[in-house]
Amino acid sequence: MGKEFRGAFFLLLPFLAACAGTTPVPVVPTPARPHLSAVPTSSSDNTEYRKLLEEAHQRIVARESGMLPRVIADADAALSMPVPDQKSIEGALRLFSTRLKPSIQTSLNRSARFKSLIDDVLREYQLPAALAYLPVIESAFVPTLTSRAGAHGIWQFMEPTAREYGLRVDWWVDERANPEKSTRAAASYLRDLYRQFGDWPLALAAYNAGPGRIRRAMSETGATTFWDLSDQSAIPKETRGYVPTFYATVLIASDPATHGFKLTEPETPSSQLIRMEGPLSLSFLAGAAGTDEKTLQSLNPELRRGVLPPGTSTIRVPAHLAATITSGSDSLRNEDHLIAVSSFTLREGDSVESLADLLDVPVKEIVDMNRIAPTRPTREGDSIYLPLRRRDLSARLRGFAGSLPEYEVAGGDTLYSIAKQHGVTVEDLREVNGLASDAVIRPGDRLRLSSPTSVQTGM
Repeated sequence: MGKEFRGAFFLLLPFLAACAGTTPVPVVPTPARPHLSAVPTSSSDNTEYRKLLEEAHQRIVARESGMLPRVIADADAALSMPVPDQKSIEGALRLFSTRLKPSIQTSLNRSARFKSLIDDVLREYQLPAALAYLPVIESAFVPTLTSRAGAHGIWQFMEPTAREYGLRVDWWVDERANPEKSTRAAASYLRDLYRQFGDWPLALAAYNAGPGRIRRAMSETGATTFWDLSDQSAIPKETRGYVPTFYATVLIASDPATHGFKLTEPETPSSQLIRMEGPLSLSFLAGAAGTDEKTLQSLNPELRRGVLPPGTSTIRVPAHLAATITSGSDSLRNEDHLIAVSSFTLREGDSVESLADLLDVPVKEIVDMNRIAPTRPTREGDSIYLPLRRRDLSARLRGFAGSLPEYEVAGGDTLYSIAKQHGVTVEDLREVNGLASDAVIRPGDRLRLSSPTSVQTGM
């Protein structure tokens, strides 16, 4: 999350007042549970006592023999971060166990996909295991979720904070959606916040609203705890609900059966990271590897346009296809006919603005996809990328070439001699005149002399 309050917790906004203790939440009574501590005093009591003993024995035998499913609970979560005794947490727990139960259960189900990864990172950063459940209230463990304020990914980072903690966010890639990289960034950020505040409720509040906002509220009110800030309404309503709902989630995870929930076993990763050269479209890669594009996109949600960016980067693929894809990786980039990106070499007189106008695309899109800095404008000879397929770009250039000077072919002329005479390349002549590689020119033919670009795909 970012340094400024941005409302990523919007999914629970209608219920935050209840969590903060401002609106009563109906108490759902817990059914009385039979126990075996009473000593029977009559024949009827003795019958009931025997029945309870038999049922207990049957359940033990069934569980040991595998007939009953194993109950999964994460006791380490609550042990790693003591849950404060606060009424707002009790209210949040009742809310999650009633009105929001289906959505919370769905979030817990999704957590199985990421649990092993997050646990490993939290151990590496020496952080409480309970933080593994923070995405339940952040994003419901949906990697591509974007809040109304622009926070993105399972940890709901805003762009400035994401970049500050080493995540790449640009036209090609948004690593806020990458589960592993964003988890490491979140762990680093949470560790920094805890070092600043020395207290987990305050650190969590800062994760939601931004550390500057929490420090200002403490300074203005003299409060020293999150609970004091909450009681004084010195921080946003979202944040007042955010911290209690996190602790309610931890209580559920540590004892799901008591609260009517289930945890599932963490999934074992069945994918592998490999290095590939881009640009390369996932659609082409999927076809070449014998899988489907949707599978590759779900494994690489950070690829915003389904395209591996230029240069060498890593991509996650199904483990059983890793060797096959790696063996053919050298040629895939040059064979990709599906990619909607072309490499473009600027010639004299070209500019981003003129290209944007010619191709009918926003200037900002060309600037963003090439990370063009204002301090270093493009110039002749630079190679940039444009958001069009090669054939579409070539068609636009041929239309543009109608205003270019022409040359009438004389006897003895060749494409090479004409290109050399006029300071262009043979490839430019072929491209701007739509000539095939085996085309023959004859005296009297008229050729357009130059093209403003040199166009390639995947280069």
